Amino acid sequence: MLYVNYVVNPPIRFMIQNNLKIALRKLAKQPTYTSLNILGLALSVGCSILIFTLIRYHLSFDTYHKNADRILRIMMDVKTESVMPFPGVPTPMAKTLREECSFVEKTAMRSGEDEVLISVANQSGGKDKYKEEEKFAWVEPEYFDILDLPLLRGDVGALAEPNTVVLSEKLARKYFGETEAIGKTIRQNNQTDLRVVGVMQDLPENTDYKHEILASWATLKTIPDVAKDLDSWDGARGENYCFALLKEGHALSEMDPMMAEFRKKYPHPEKDDLFQYKAKPMLGLHFDTDYGAGMDKKFLWALGFIGLFLLITACVNFINMATAQALTRVREVGVRKALGSTRGQLFWQFMSETGLIVLASLAVGFLLAWLAMPYMNAWLDETIHFDNPTVIALAGFSVVLGVFLTFLAGFYPGLMQARFNPVISMKGASELPTKGGFSMRRVLVTTQFAISQILIIGAAVVTAQMRYAQDADWGFRPGTVLTLEVPDRAKSNSLQQQISQLAGVKSVSLCYQPPTSSSNNQTGVTFENRPEGEAWLANAKPADARYLETFGLQLVAGRNLQPSDTTREFIVNETFVKKLNLASPDEILNKKISLGSVKAPVVGVVRDFHNWSLAEPIAAIAISSRADDYTTCAVQLNPGNPAPVLAQIQRVWEQHFPDNYYESKFMDERVGEQLETETMIMRLARSFAGIAIFIGCLGLYGLATFLVAQKRKEVGIRKTLGAGVAGILWLFGKEYTRLIVIAFVLAAPLAWWVMDAWLQDYAYRISLGAGIFVLSLLVTFGVAALTVGFQSVRAALANPVNSLRSE
Repeated sequence: MLYVNYVVNPPIRFMIQNNLKIALRKLAKQPTYTSLNILGLALSVGCSILIFTLIRYHLSFDTYHKNADRILRIMMDVKTESVMPFPGVPTPMAKTLREECSFVEKTAMRSGEDEVLISVANQSGGKDKYKEEEKFAWVEPEYFDILDLPLLRGDVGALAEPNTVVLSEKLARKYFGETEAIGKTIRQNNQTDLRVVGVMQDLPENTDYKHEILASWATLKTIPDVAKDLDSWDGARGENYCFALLKEGHALSEMDPMMAEFRKKYPHPEKDDLFQYKAKPMLGLHFDTDYGAGMDKKFLWALGFIGLFLLITACVNFINMATAQALTRVREVGVRKALGSTRGQLFWQFMSETGLIVLASLAVGFLLAWLAMPYMNAWLDETIHFDNPTVIALAGFSVVLGVFLTFLAGFYPGLMQARFNPVISMKGASELPTKGGFSMRRVLVTTQFAISQILIIGAAVVTAQMRYAQDADWGFRPGTVLTLEVPDRAKSNSLQQQISQLAGVKSVSLCYQPPTSSSNNQTGVTFENRPEGEAWLANAKPADARYLETFGLQLVAGRNLQPSDTTREFIVNETFVKKLNLASPDEILNKKISLGSVKAPVVGVVRDFHNWSLAEPIAAIAISSRADDYTTCAVQLNPGNPAPVLAQIQRVWEQHFPDNYYESKFMDERVGEQLETETMIMRLARSFAGIAIFIGCLGLYGLATFLVAQKRKEVGIRKTLGAGVAGILWLFGKEYTRLIVIAFVLAAPLAWWVMDAWLQDYAYRISLGAGIFVLSLLVTFGVAALTVGFQSVRAALANPVNSLRSE
């Protein structure tokens, strides 16, 4: 009697050991079933780990500053015919806030440079040159009081003096090796010598303020061309950031009246309310694509939902495989119940098997995530690592995810097997109601199809928009145009003349920037003798008379510019004419316009071209000669092998600028940079859609297995009565066809809504036609046919005698 009680009610420890032992034995006997489930779950787990790591990384940006909740940034909206968000402010902003705002503890200006040339004297008497991108900034000393930038050596107070600089430890080692950097000198852009007065701790990766060469703001006061504008409220650079630290006990809302007062007290000379100043908390700016430079929160939300979709898809796949596999275990369940096992014991036995599969999936998924991390970093241009804090966070995430997956994937199959009737199970059939159970599987597979179709449609839309952008007419000739930097404008004419004489060079132009560029100057416009300026801004593009020829810009009215080093005339684009409400381009010819303080006649109109990416509408553009602003040399090459002429161009450039770092870029590359975001999204969309389809195939395999097992006797009877192979195949195919169509009806409206909202961010975009949705449907049909075809054909070709004998 005691023995029976021990068997029926064993201690928990022995029950768990027994369940695990049986689970391991069952999984080992079914390698295909086990491998497919582990693979499906591991793929979704790996994607979820990558997405979790990415989201956690971006949520941590700049949270390490001890006063992060009190740090603000001042920015502005430029109010014209519309409101244009602008991250920079006029340079007097920080000084004025310090003097006039009593609840502000500290303020500081920071003016960043996109790229600089750093020269360092070496031991051989020469100079080592380093091209540093987005690492150099001019800062006020208070910058170190507002942000946490721990100084390892030196004195931040010395940064109040001109020609001083603080370096990060990494750059100090890069420039000076193991030699002490304090007291050493670096040269910026072959113009300004800076003495190192401090070495700060290397910046963490999770910051939007990555400048590692922080030069003294006081130096700018010694540069005449810059010093004259430091106290001006007339304009601003996008990289002129103003930081403010609120005193404790004060709120952001107190800044609003102060900003409104600044608008009235320091109006713009062209239009009183042109600059609309505002304050924003620093912590929120990482997700503010208008004023910040971080990650769009909608993108992270989308990734989060994709991760959830993949987990659901994998769980649906597991449930389908498990319920199909249950048909092979009905006798086992019947025997166990006959020997006294309860429903609860059978349920937990199956949950043990599910738990082992999930545990293995977590291990494989983490390995896949670790292998895929370098690719994700390359696609997203990130530097995420599995460091100790990340691994600890992932451990907690994995525990929660493991419990979630175990119960989500194992509950229904475990409950189904525990309900088998032992009497009927001993005969090899299941008591589970076929109609109800099969309805559940239909719901699950339809859900899986719907998720796959949403991702397929999304990938197709992103790919179509990307191809549209690549094939779009940008309004200029990007192909064989090479762009070079002009470090010294005094030598620009000589550079242009010598490059023009090279064989293989068709045309050479000097300009501020090429037609499409991330750097654009916006300025106010006054037409003829109108009493007030226009309500919109124009994009001013200084360029010489060869600009149109070199870039293939087409005149629609008037003539080209005459050679000149100063602004004597303008060429405008068609949008400029339209914004002036003129009927035709001819109406603006020989009429005078004022851009800022410069007034000159318009002598030509060019066809519109894209000066931004396709996400932005074409701006009003004015082209004029102004040699002092030429920073780029554009070279149009003749067709053919460019290698010889490229080498000759480099030699000529280095002869003119021996102390500078040579770098060239084709216009195709510049256009490609405008499409970096679309390229990244396309890669991710294709990858996740492919993973979802693959996991979905595993689920379809499970459903096909179930259908074949359920309809074995029916297939045998039909073949005995004369049914052909085509009829048997349709018996299975109609089920998938119905589910795919239902899934499409559910998925298409949701996918249309999501992708139409995404396309609204582009001024120039594709239209969502029926072709994309038909493609999604056909892909789903094709994948389903390939996945279940083998099982269906095998069932159709099976000997009906064997099918009927098994019953």
